[in-house]
Amino acid sequence: MAENKQYRCVNCGKPHSALFKTYGPSVLKLTKCDKCKGIVDKYIEYDPVIVMIDIVLISKEAQWHVLYNTEFKSYWKLFIILVMVETYGLWRRDSLFNIAVDSFCGMQNGSNNNTFFNTVVPEIFKNKCWAWEQQSRSSNNDLFIMEKDFYVQFISTFSGIVMFILTFHGLMKLTKPASSRYDVSLLRVIKGFSLANMSVLFTLPMLVWGNADTSQETKTIHYLLVFGYSFMVFFNVFTVVYGRGGARALAASAALRFLASFHVTPALRTYIL
Repeated sequence: MAENKQYRCVNCGKPHSALFKTYGPSVLKLTKCDKCKGIVDKYIEYDPVIVMIDIVLISKEAQWHVLYNTEFKSYWKLFIILVMVETYGLWRRDSLFNIAVDSFCGMQNGSNNNTFFNTVVPEIFKNKCWAWEQQSRSSNNDLFIMEKDFYVQFISTFSGIVMFILTFHGLMKLTKPASSRYDVSLLRVIKGFSLANMSVLFTLPMLVWGNADTSQETKTIHYLLVFGYSFMVFFNVFTVVYGRGGARALAASAALRFLASFHVTPALRTYIL
């Protein structure tokens, strides 16, 4: 079932060759871990809905189960769907990233009189800010331009994710202890990212039911809560994948991801739109 034909105990992470032993057509016994003395994977008897609930509740046991003890073949479908959800929020200018860009550039309500922006922000960032603002002022009635901009945002978001995965994976390999027994493949990291990125679905309530009457403070609080939850999920998932935490690597990789998106979007708009 797993990529390397090796399962993991959901309690301690110890490798095992089997999750259960079969004693007949309808009789099986779950394997016990000889390290922690617990059941290697209790989730193989659970309904998928329960597994999903535990994943939402940031259960490491459920994450171990999905990433190591199941085939998880549809990770790429989940990856694409979640990228499209995230892209929709950026395209609609209704995300924490858009709020951060508008605040940094001083572009709220079409204003560019932000003192910080005019006196501190380097010129190269000012040019990117103007590109973001110029797009928001473009003809909103041109459906063709709006559709093309959605694809621009998709490419930009995808580029940021690639930057995040490669940076984080590289940092974790560089800081890998010599005694570590974990050899993590890039495919496993992508699967972990797909699982952790399910946290982006919590932005849907604001995207679906939010409107022009929703205050900016409400949106900011909602997206900050989602971001905090997302950070915890990513930290937990990658702790499972790498066998150790990497909060600083995670923060640095996330910063590079959003910095890449900040530069890629205006560049693509310049050459495509």
